Amino acid sequence: MFKQLAYCGLIAAALAATPVFAETATDQAAPAEKMAPTAQSPTPVTPAPATPAAKQTPSASAAAPANDTFITKQDMDQWRSSKLVGVKVYGPDQKKLGTIKDILVDHDGDAQVIVVSVGGFLGIGSKDVGVPFKAMQWRTEGRAAATNPPPAATGGTETGTKASESMAKTDPAVVEATQGYPDMGILAMTEQQLKSAPDFHYASDAAESGNRPAATKP
Repeated sequence: MFKQLAYCGLIAAALAATPVFAETATDQAAPAEKMAPTAQSPTPVTPAPATPAAKQTPSASAAAPANDTFITKQDMDQWRSSKLVGVKVYGPDQKKLGTIKDILVDHDGDAQVIVVSVGGFLGIGSKDVGVPFKAMQWRTEGRAAATNPPPAATGGTETGTKASESMAKTDPAVVEATQGYPDMGILAMTEQQLKSAPDFHYASDAAESGNRPAATKP
């Protein structure tokens, strides 16, 4: 009897220890599960749409040239060099000396020499005389212009009251700018002085005659 009670006690003790062991094993496995989290698949990243490059516009300085690059009109104090050729030259006594044949400028564009054709008839028997550009004086007369033109006839009458016209001279500077040249050039010389002056020769004249300048060594 005593032996049976002992067996029953051992069996009861074994049954009581089984849940405790299972609970301990469960508690030990839990931290392992916490330490090794399940791998998560990466979330796909959608690339942002490409932003179009901003259209480059030329700067104002590149689009618009400088103000001194182009000239759009003639100033009132400027002559046309092509119109100066042919202008008559007079002496202080208002006698004609000749006509302007040519104008020479330096590499900076400054007028240096005026070539005057003196004497002859229609270019025959004339001679070329060179004078400094600054030696020539220029003169232009104002033009007479009506400042109060008569009104048109009214009332169907052939004869009507005609308003008196008043005349005035225009500004010589306006005349020069409009026609592009002065009326005349004035030289403080006589015709005889110009005829006695040495002839003017162009550089091409020396080349044609065989007197070419000596070549310079580089």
